[in-house]
Amino acid sequence: MSQIGFLSVFGAILTGALCAFGFLAFWIRANRSSLVTARTLMLEAEAAITFLFDDETLVNASSPARDLMEHRQADQSDWEAFLSILSARFPDLRSQLSELAVTGRKSIKPVDGHSSWIEAEYWNGLARITLVQHKDHPDDTIDPLTANAIEHELETLRSIGEDSPQLIWKQDSQGVLTWANRSYIELSEVLFPAAPDAALPWPPRDVFSNIARPAGNAPIVEMHRIDVAQNEKPIWFEITSLKRGLDTIHFAIDATAVVSAKEAQRDFVQTLTKTFAQLSVGLAIFDADRRLVIFNPALGDLSLLPPDFLIARPTLFSFLDRLRDNRMMPEPKDYSSWRNQMAALESAAAEGSYQETWAIPNGQTFRVTGKPHPNGAIAFLLEDISDEVSLTRKFRSQIDVGSAVIDNLEAAVCVFSSSGTLVMANTAYQSLWGTQLDGAINSRDFSEESANWQEATAPSPIWVKLHEAVSLGKTEPSWSGRVWLDNQIEINCQYHPLPDGNHQVTFTFSEKENAGSGFVESSDFKPQRSVSV
Repeated sequence: MSQIGFLSVFGAILTGALCAFGFLAFWIRANRSSLVTARTLMLEAEAAITFLFDDETLVNASSPARDLMEHRQADQSDWEAFLSILSARFPDLRSQLSELAVTGRKSIKPVDGHSSWIEAEYWNGLARITLVQHKDHPDDTIDPLTANAIEHELETLRSIGEDSPQLIWKQDSQGVLTWANRSYIELSEVLFPAAPDAALPWPPRDVFSNIARPAGNAPIVEMHRIDVAQNEKPIWFEITSLKRGLDTIHFAIDATAVVSAKEAQRDFVQTLTKTFAQLSVGLAIFDADRRLVIFNPALGDLSLLPPDFLIARPTLFSFLDRLRDNRMMPEPKDYSSWRNQMAALESAAAEGSYQETWAIPNGQTFRVTGKPHPNGAIAFLLEDISDEVSLTRKFRSQIDVGSAVIDNLEAAVCVFSSSGTLVMANTAYQSLWGTQLDGAINSRDFSEESANWQEATAPSPIWVKLHEAVSLGKTEPSWSGRVWLDNQIEINCQYHPLPDGNHQVTFTFSEKENAGSGFVESSDFKPQRSVSV
């Protein structure tokens, strides 16, 4: 290599080394300047409560400031812990410090008129924030015992808030979450799970959205729903929001059971309403003040009362007055006696003993029943039984006609039920056997009647067959036989099975006896016991 080439290479190397040295020297001077600046900023306010931040990282703090930071929550960042500590006295601290990088210097006064204030400065990427005490009005000092008592009370309150099953959290005037208890944080982690190796965020993500923020001192209570992926049903919370200074404190109680109970009650009421709407019986429920609170459509159809009158919740006596005006209840003799009767009706219904049949002037018949309900309420059931009454009268007429026809027969006829009870006997039967029924026909049974027959007659296998048919229930077709009374009178006995297990037994005189006299002529006959066969 020539001498000229060697000099050129050496010159280039020397130039590069000089540049690198110059850059290193500049970097050292810049960092030394930054460190000197940080050290200078802290030395100027070492005795005060001073924090030095690089963005949101606390790079240095005075001794009093470090003492304050010891009360931070474990999962809070430096910046959030700082804001949380001073937010009680400076609620707008977050928003005011956001402009520090632009203004360079800022004084922030407290909202409670306290003598201290905050001086914030920004220089070369560092923010120094100092809590300044007024020289003429220093903070009052307290003795160690009082400080210990305050610290103990604070610890107690802190543990209550942390261990509470309620969700408790606090928001500043900007709506930013500044504190939350363990229950709130755990629910937030369930709703918004983080990666296994990721740090938990602060503040935690909001569990609820659109939470009310009261403008005055009165609390606001509202319901909020949360859908959790692991649960089939949503979780309901009753949230109470209170304004404390410029902050808002929220308390959330799990109200899922209450909401579920209300939904079940609403469904039950709807089911009852649908059921009542389909009933043909009119229902009217009056509360303890005797006002109509529940009624079904059938009530309006039966009483002919207009819906607007029923919806207006009339009193019990107004309801009865309108029934009387519409001639939908028995016509009273006079109004005063009617009012007394209605007062007695209310009293009887409250005791659960009122039941009456009303014959309406238009020909209808109502069955009215009064029943007591809880909390002093009473319910009235209005049932149209006109068809039932008409059918009963028709059946009664048919029964009376049938009974008269059977009583006019010369044959002695009796009927026993499947259980052997005497259910019917005509006049000829009573005359023949001397049976006195006296309206208590169902109190006699086959064993009593059979004993009476056998006592008045000679022994016969007929009674055995009747016993097997009626008492033992042996199903047999119709048959007949003859028995002899003690006075040598021959009687034909006929057995006929009837529907539903009933039995008919008929006694008639034989033809030679009928030739002389019938049952009509032997109504005064008394069986003789002196003759035996």
